[in-house]
Amino acid sequence: MKYKRLFISSLVWMVFALTMVINFIPFFILWVISIPFDRQHYFTQKLTRYWCSGYVLMYPFWEVELIDKHKLKKGKPCIAVSNHQSLVDIIVLFHLYAYFVWVSKIENFRAPILGWVMYINRYVSLDRNDPRTFSKMFEGISLALKKNKTVMIFPEGTRSLSMELGRFKDGAFKAAIDNKVSIIPIVLDGTGKLLPKEGMVISGKTKIIIKVLDEIPYEKFPSYEPQILKEHVKGIIAEELKLLRAIN
Repeated sequence: MKYKRLFISSLVWMVFALTMVINFIPFFILWVISIPFDRQHYFTQKLTRYWCSGYVLMYPFWEVELIDKHKLKKGKPCIAVSNHQSLVDIIVLFHLYAYFVWVSKIENFRAPILGWVMYINRYVSLDRNDPRTFSKMFEGISLALKKNKTVMIFPEGTRSLSMELGRFKDGAFKAAIDNKVSIIPIVLDGTGKLLPKEGMVISGKTKIIIKVLDEIPYEKFPSYEPQILKEHVKGIIAEELKLLRAIN
């Protein structure tokens, strides 16, 4: 059984690497063609959305349940926040077919192909080891929100080892307060079993649940202090995660 999982994992990673290279070719061509008239990067972001969602559809052992995805409204600026269990989170969240502008660590932007796609899509980078880059990150978030984009942030900042919620950082909530935009909490579960943080072996059949929770309008924030707001949102996500696990 162990060797079977290793074989399947190796095969999945090979397919992933190969398709990354193959899919980048039309992505790059589309970007070059659309530069003169697509200032919002609509076409490349849309292709990225289908590209990542294709992995979910292609892998036969993933059962992904989407709940209330209609609560993500296109064309309305907001900050979306989700718990973070695995590298797979980014791929499955694209299965919501939403136009996310991601905030991600600078190391991802330096990766071949992945980083190029992120730069082209104008995602927002952050060097966690250099506090001087934080102001640039907030400028990037504000610019995306002014263009009516949904900015996607993992407030834990890193993947959870235990699949339980870690400590939330202030950044996402400070950005929502400063720009006076809504927060949309998202709960996901199951990806930590599929591909844990410490390991590259992909598990077999796994059910993944993604639930979009009710929007929290700026006017209804319980506090305009990031430290208090983040604990409020964390409590909402924690409670919903507990309920999902009780049902499933």
